[in-house]
Amino acid sequence: MRQIVITKIIASLFALSLNSWIGEANAQTESDSSTLFTQVWIAEPGDTGLNRWNPRQLFEESGEVLDWNAKQLVFRRPGAKTSTTIPGDHVVRIEPRWADESLEKIHRMFFERQFQRVYIEGGTLINSVKDKGLPLWQVQVILAEIVESNSALGKPQLAARIFAALAKSKGEERIELPQLLLATIPLPWGETSLMDADLSTLRPFCEEWLASDTESLQLLGAAWLISGVKRANAIEKLESLARTAKSPIVSAYARVQLWRTVPPAEILSEHLPRWITERDKLLLPAQAGPTMLLADRLEKAGQSNLAIPEWLRIATLHADRYHLATKAISKASGALRSGGKNEEADQVQSLLDRFKIDDKIKK
Repeated sequence: MRQIVITKIIASLFALSLNSWIGEANAQTESDSSTLFTQVWIAEPGDTGLNRWNPRQLFEESGEVLDWNAKQLVFRRPGAKTSTTIPGDHVVRIEPRWADESLEKIHRMFFERQFQRVYIEGGTLINSVKDKGLPLWQVQVILAEIVESNSALGKPQLAARIFAALAKSKGEERIELPQLLLATIPLPWGETSLMDADLSTLRPFCEEWLASDTESLQLLGAAWLISGVKRANAIEKLESLARTAKSPIVSAYARVQLWRTVPPAEILSEHLPRWITERDKLLLPAQAGPTMLLADRLEKAGQSNLAIPEWLRIATLHADRYHLATKAISKASGALRSGGKNEEADQVQSLLDRFKIDDKIKK
């Protein structure tokens, strides 16, 4: 029976994966053919839950974006005299009409997976455009893509420090980043490849962030300190953020990071249904990291059969999160092979072909 279930899941996921890639290609084509306005994809109002595999309906808008933060996205539709305001955290994707060609160039590099160039050239660009008066939200998008590029390159400690710069770029009103950008926060979503030397380098920054007045930085610092000598302080901070953080995603991510403190033996009996519910309440783009951690905890509980669908979920619904998607594919393939399901393992492993990048670029 379990063999049949896994096979059906893989078949469904390949269909989802194909639709996802086709949709991404079509969206890119549409974006290229309509460059006069920023395109925005907005989540259907109401419950932010996900009915397992089926994302909620999305609405597409286009126009001139005047401002975007966690509270609101303000834009003016083509030909309109007045602006329209929607909740900023309902935005699940945005394709800007860039105010500067140099920003657009970095953005294209990111989608072409030229991650090393995004890091180097993007960082240089950000320093050079400070006095150009460019829209803050566009600079923040580029910073988020630099964060993601370093995560893809296997440099979470560098990604964390760049995210700190992103989190501090809140403008005069000091409003938190929208969920779509906050979701790039490089938290330890399960196993980390950081060496002790890297952790030692990162630790002083984490202690500084723990004392920050920016909630997302407190979250970042606490999450990385939870496995070290500051564990008690880190857990206390996460528990505090889970209860009192003003940002819904910071509060949710703090609760998710506390999953790491639960003994594996207690996961199935006491926590799993609640964890899934908590994950599914997040905006879809914000679910990638929690899904990875959920799969990691299930694997540690000796439940790889339950972890496999979660890894495959990441590979299909979150293919844009390169470092998480590629790791999820490898984990799912390995678990299937360990269970003697070699044919299914080969099918899943073949998904990595969609994620290849030039080795010269990656190094």
